[in-house]
Amino acid sequence: FFFQAEDGIRDYKVTGVQTCALPISYRSHDDDLLPARPMVLWSYTNLKDPRWMFGATLFTLTQDPNNKEAQKIGILNKQGWAAYSRKGLLFVKRFRYEEGKTYPDYQSNMETFTNDAILEIETLGALERVQPEQTISHVEDWWLFEKKVGATEVTMNRSEEHTSELQS
Repeated sequence: FFFQAEDGIRDYKVTGVQTCALPISYRSHDDDLLPARPMVLWSYTNLKDPRWMFGATLFTLTQDPNNKEAQKIGILNKQGWAAYSRKGLLFVKRFRYEEGKTYPDYQSNMETFTNDAILEIETLGALERVQPEQTISHVEDWWLFEKKVGATEVTMNRSEEHTSELQS
């Protein structure tokens, strides 16, 4: 794997299926009537593309080296985690969501992109005005497990079990 902080995770020698999972906080209509989060689509995003899987608790995007068509979604991820699975390895990243802050790309703090060459999971920090000599930071915590999970909602939910164990 080649890790590049500003661009998420990329594997330039794709030889197999790789899948990322992003959480959805599902609640019954009886319990919650308000919108939960924005989901941002790029003009080239096709939700009928079979690489997308939308479930009640998460959605996944699977990279296919035989499909050149780009796909991208951005979300406001309040749970603060995303996972990436490939060949028996589970990569989990955690990050902080800051309530009340403004995020880029229509309030997206997490974006995922794929084409035939890469699968990317990228976190975005809140927009900040930076003064000369001032510093800001955007922190991601990364873990890599030897853990095979499938691309179904039930098996990908195992990624969330790992993120729960990692919370401080």
